[in-house]
Amino acid sequence: MGRERMRRWLYILLVMIPCLVGSAWIVLWQDEQQQQQLLEETLLFANIHKNDLDRFLAETTTKLETLAFMVSKHMAMLSEKDINDMLQQIEKQDVRFHHISFFSESTSSAMRLAKTTKQTVIDSDHTTTIVTPIVDEKTSDTVGFFVAELRMDYIKKRMKIIDQDASFRLYDERGTMLLATNDIRPSQQTVTVHLNYAPWIIEANVPHVTMKQNVQTSLPYILLLIVAIHIVWLLIQYWLLKRQTMLERIETEAQKLELVGTLAASTAHEIRNPLAGIKGFIQLLSEKHKDTESQLYFSVIQNEITRINDIVNEFLILGKPTAQKLETCDLNNIVLSIHPIIESQAHLHNVVYSLQCARVPLPIRCYKDHLKQVVLNLAKNAIEAMTDGGELTILLTKQNDWAVLQVADNGCGIPNDVKNKLFQPFVTSKQTGTGLGLVICKRIVDMHEGTIDIHSIENKGTTITVRLPLQ
Repeated sequence: MGRERMRRWLYILLVMIPCLVGSAWIVLWQDEQQQQQLLEETLLFANIHKNDLDRFLAETTTKLETLAFMVSKHMAMLSEKDINDMLQQIEKQDVRFHHISFFSESTSSAMRLAKTTKQTVIDSDHTTTIVTPIVDEKTSDTVGFFVAELRMDYIKKRMKIIDQDASFRLYDERGTMLLATNDIRPSQQTVTVHLNYAPWIIEANVPHVTMKQNVQTSLPYILLLIVAIHIVWLLIQYWLLKRQTMLERIETEAQKLELVGTLAASTAHEIRNPLAGIKGFIQLLSEKHKDTESQLYFSVIQNEITRINDIVNEFLILGKPTAQKLETCDLNNIVLSIHPIIESQAHLHNVVYSLQCARVPLPIRCYKDHLKQVVLNLAKNAIEAMTDGGELTILLTKQNDWAVLQVADNGCGIPNDVKNKLFQPFVTSKQTGTGLGLVICKRIVDMHEGTIDIHSIENKGTTITVRLPLQ
């Protein structure tokens, strides 16, 4: 019952509450998204109206200016009646104009401004009109004006064709409303755009998102959220079960490893005792038999005994490291002390070897001999990976509170099937390897509270990075 109750509370905490909170957030998010979309659509249509009005005013003004230019050319031959007849014809043919008049003298402020600037003026004081001056080319004097009253109902019809239901309003520079396409709708947001060809402003209200629209758009996302949260709930249950199984397996493996380590250490100690006796008797025999053939046999036996002793030492470290006293040493000095050994091995295998020490001291608390073994093992592996020669680089640097040792080579690299098992005992890609070298290195680095990382690309090379805490 207790486990079932805990499971029920976990379901409420991890499923029901996130579903409710997520659904509320989706509704708010969808409302914001739709409102933003309506704002962008309203602004888009406002810009369409702006461009259309700018084009409309530009075409209208251009037509009047062209007419004024033609009249100024033949002003001497045209009477006022001729000009008015021509304007009446244009009124009948062009739906943009409500009325076009000719004035020989300025009778309004817009005319006086057009006379002064010699430019067309758009006036919206009482009615929306365009005042175009007629300028004599020879004297540069203004000899008359064309005053065209625009049809605002035609402009309104053009705007309703683009968006029939939208509510747009056109204001002049004084804030006077020139026209409105529909009734003003209640809205919390409005958009405004300024015309380029006239000091006018187009204003529009952004429609409000209804609750029905919001629910309709939010429902698929809410259902998807509920399904996703339940999938996550099932994955969490699976992960908890798998984690429990993995912890039990790790505990079992740790017990096995402890047992293997203890057995390896005790076996190594038992091997070293008779090994020491064999080594001593071989030395006595080598002193007694001085002939060349015997000495050759003795040297082979001595080499094999040394190899056995090295393997036994690795077993000892794998089982339980030898008790030594920690001391403060400079990692630069530790690597420099074994530099000749690595250099001789590199020359023997036709490998170009370079060592770059840090420019500052790297003091660490360590077992000096153990760290020497780590560097030698890593350098040996790098040299053996370059069967046809290559480049071996050992680099020492300081990074924040860490002393960093990098051993890099351009050898054959580590096969992909071995990468994930590098620190497991007896796993090796070398035919004569024991599979304990990297295991010993990791054990020693862990003893010093450091880390070891391996980056390798097959047929390109390997870089091993060891980080040790500075004192």
